[in-house]
Amino acid sequence: MNFTQTFSMAIKSVLSNKIRSLLTMLGIIIGVATVIILVASAQAEQKYTRLQLEAMGANRIQVGCDTNNRRLEDEIIEYCKNQVGKTLSAFGQYMYAWDLTLKYRSKEMSMDSGGSGYFVEGDYSAATGRYISIGRDLTDADNRNQSRVCVIGDAVRKYFFGAMSPLNQSIKINGQSFTVVGVYSPLYGGKLNTDDQIICIPVSLQQRVMNYYYYSSPNFAMTAIDRKSSDKFCEDIKARFEQRFNDSNGYFYAESIGQAQDQMEQEQNKESAKTAGIAAISLLVGGIGIMNIMLVTVTERTREIGIRMAIGARKRDIISQFLIESAVISCMGGLIGIFFGFIGSAIWGNMMFGSMVNSPWMPVVDTFLVTPSFGLVVGAFLFSALLGVLFGLYPANKAASMQPVDALRTQ
Repeated sequence: MNFTQTFSMAIKSVLSNKIRSLLTMLGIIIGVATVIILVASAQAEQKYTRLQLEAMGANRIQVGCDTNNRRLEDEIIEYCKNQVGKTLSAFGQYMYAWDLTLKYRSKEMSMDSGGSGYFVEGDYSAATGRYISIGRDLTDADNRNQSRVCVIGDAVRKYFFGAMSPLNQSIKINGQSFTVVGVYSPLYGGKLNTDDQIICIPVSLQQRVMNYYYYSSPNFAMTAIDRKSSDKFCEDIKARFEQRFNDSNGYFYAESIGQAQDQMEQEQNKESAKTAGIAAISLLVGGIGIMNIMLVTVTERTREIGIRMAIGARKRDIISQFLIESAVISCMGGLIGIFFGFIGSAIWGNMMFGSMVNSPWMPVVDTFLVTPSFGLVVGAFLFSALLGVLFGLYPANKAASMQPVDALRTQ
């Protein structure tokens, strides 16, 4: 008997017991669908995070410290400025503004509810990969003169001004009037929840704007010439200053976006592997179900097996018949599981990324559909087929090991 005939017999056998076959497939269906949904969601989250970090710039470096040693801070600033044109292309300083409320006419925005406020100086925009789309950037003169001006992100512009030009419009920051002089271009086209809900103010106005004030060490933003330079700069600056902060009971960190991305992807890959492993347990349960039903099938068809042996069927013919039947059940379950996996991934992904939009001024994730990768789909299908073969071996071998005389005696 050739493969085509054996395969045809397997299909007929499966279709002749539709309900039993469907119940047998159920474990495989649930297992495959679960693996696809969980792994596809993990891969989508990893991709989403990578896009966010890439939007910030792979060569961007962040350095921060906390100490009352002003001389040590000055040394760090001098060291960084000396690296501009060598390993760095831009350097800027900033302090967080965590207690700002923006108001324009009847609309308000709180920086502690999803927004980002910064007091900046130096070449902050270039150091963080920001580009002005409308108007101008903050200047050293704005800091020296304590000018009441600000630059806003594209999400802030859309929320407050819509299609109207924001330039020279006056918005209130903690009750004080500021003139909008520029708007930053949106990161990643404004279609991810990146840092587009931002406002930057001259650092010289920090004490006037904040409801309370205390001296805090600045943070430093830099852009390296390339990825290799960013890694080298981080290594060099940590070797030069990190131990001195440990000795003075302060803290110091230096990290590039590229390093953060590598570390995050490693952690997410580990979590994805754990998730797939846990979900694969349900596939093994489905495989056991297939072996159980195939043993029942062998018992029910003992006489048929005896007749086939009596008319010349070889042992390998019997084995191939039941192995193919087991694989057909498993593969059909795998295909149905893949179908539900696609649907479940889209639904779960929409819930997962839709929940990130928690404020009216946050950018909307409108171009991010979670779908399983081609490799994941093929892998899930092949694994389900392999389970059918593995768990069908014992029943197939049991059927082939029967003696024709004993099998024909069975009523």
